[in-house]
Amino acid sequence: MTNYPRDEFDRVPEFNTRVGSHHANGWAQSAASKSSGGKLRWVVIAAVLVVLVGAVAYFFGPGGVKPLLGSAPEVTESSIPTPSQEPSASPSETESAIPSASSTIDDDDVLFGQLVGVYNGASIAGIASAGQEALTDAGFTNVTVSNWTRPAETSTVYYTSEAYRTTAEKAAELMNIDEVLQTTNIPNRVTVVMGADDTLEVQ
Repeated sequence: MTNYPRDEFDRVPEFNTRVGSHHANGWAQSAASKSSGGKLRWVVIAAVLVVLVGAVAYFFGPGGVKPLLGSAPEVTESSIPTPSQEPSASPSETESAIPSASSTIDDDDVLFGQLVGVYNGASIAGIASAGQEALTDAGFTNVTVSNWTRPAETSTVYYTSEAYRTTAEKAAELMNIDEVLQTTNIPNRVTVVMGADDTLEVQ
């Protein structure tokens, strides 16, 4: 065998972990693994930066900070209602605008000469006489007074038939009585019972 002088290529370390590139766990695969891991890290960092930039642009962009869900609406001066400048009508003006109720009874249909009995059905002295006076002043010529057989809470005018209905309604109108009823169980064809409600306000 030929003996050549030793050079720098003959000095190989005694222990070397390097293996050929054809091995499954060799140096080439290790280098490739490190290279792909580094690329993935930069991809993740870039994605996070994109999300952060988008969030900042959404909340602090030209439109300003977006309101949170459920927050109260902004109150501006224009949204606050102002009181009307037009003065409201005074009570006297309102009352004067309402037409006063006028009688709808035709006096030509009223039997002013018909006997009308006025009865005191309340414990108020002089109430029947006050009713008699109101009817007489209105033109009734045949009015009698007496006491009712039992207490009456509400003043009522009774009439016996349709022929006396208008006369009963006229008497009720003159004495501020709302109840006008037809019945046959009364002492007169037109009978006025003054009750405890005192429609004439007798003192």
